[in-house]
Amino acid sequence: MMGKYCYRSFTILSLSLLFLLLSSCSPAQRKEAEYSTNKTPREVLGFYTEQEGTLPGSQPTVNSHFNHLSIIAPFWYKLDDKRPGKLMDSVTEDHKRTVIQSAHEKHLKVYMVVHNLFYETEEKGKRVAGNILKSDKNRNVFIQNLRNEMHHFNYDGINIDMENLYLTDRDSFSLLIKNLSESLHRDGKLVTVSVPANTGDSRANPWSAWFDYEKLGQYSDRLMIMTYDEHNPRTTPGSTASVNWIEAAIDYALKHKVPPSKILLGIATYGWDWDTTANKALYSSYAMLMSQKTKYKAKVKWESRTKTPHFSYVDDKNHSHQVWFENSHSLRFKLNLVEKYDLRGIGIWRLGLEDPMYWTTISEKIKVKK
Repeated sequence: MMGKYCYRSFTILSLSLLFLLLSSCSPAQRKEAEYSTNKTPREVLGFYTEQEGTLPGSQPTVNSHFNHLSIIAPFWYKLDDKRPGKLMDSVTEDHKRTVIQSAHEKHLKVYMVVHNLFYETEEKGKRVAGNILKSDKNRNVFIQNLRNEMHHFNYDGINIDMENLYLTDRDSFSLLIKNLSESLHRDGKLVTVSVPANTGDSRANPWSAWFDYEKLGQYSDRLMIMTYDEHNPRTTPGSTASVNWIEAAIDYALKHKVPPSKILLGIATYGWDWDTTANKALYSSYAMLMSQKTKYKAKVKWESRTKTPHFSYVDDKNHSHQVWFENSHSLRFKLNLVEKYDLRGIGIWRLGLEDPMYWTTISEKIKVKK
């Protein structure tokens, strides 16, 4: 009884103090405080990679900002191109254990990522995935190998990132996710699937028709919609993720019966630096782009239609450049959509490339689910 009485007294005292603090605030401050208290917790999944050339790895960001994350998803595994159903990994067993244990100590969940990217050709990625999807035997071997790996390293869930498939494998991919979910759910694990953004019109990602949103939304626990690379090296220069394009992708998912409670909205941290003279584009971190901006005394402009920043410059070789990127201001408009449509949360590609102020914006705009 005494313990319960003390708890009630403490609660009453705490509420009284909160009331006093709020009463001393301006109306705008009170509104912000009440909004923060009432917000629905959102999942923040951050894709995790090692250092890529001059691009930094993700661990420093995890160390500094784990309080603003719910999940990390290390990008370590791809499909074995010689042994259907098997995996190839890019890091050592010791490194996996170190990263996963460190994340768990920070109260972060860890999802294993498996992809079919970065072979010699895109066609090979399709073929490697098809070897699993077309065969019941290979599909079962694949699922069992995933279960074994997840159990061995104590992963909390998985992200399947097969981005480039044959159109004829569309239904087989949905069946794979159904079987995988049934199997992993028995182990208490979650299944997430990354899908290209589909707007149902000419703005759709060219690979998006390969994915049955309705079935994948039904079978998986989360659908991670890759709402980035709207413009990329295969297109003319433009925004990485304009707000109207993202909203159209959300609308498409909802119309195809994907529950908002299952949607993770893809958030880019990077930008593209187009050398329009040489007709090529460089995938760049925020820090790299700001260094170029400073070096060439460029002025950042804001495009109000797409809600994205950009700038242009001429380099030492007299090549013209157009740069489109994401920053903490453009992030606000994406997070507004998460709240507007009551989505499950966001999936960040990738940790380590972002504007440092991203984390301030995330803490202001959403309540992170832990």
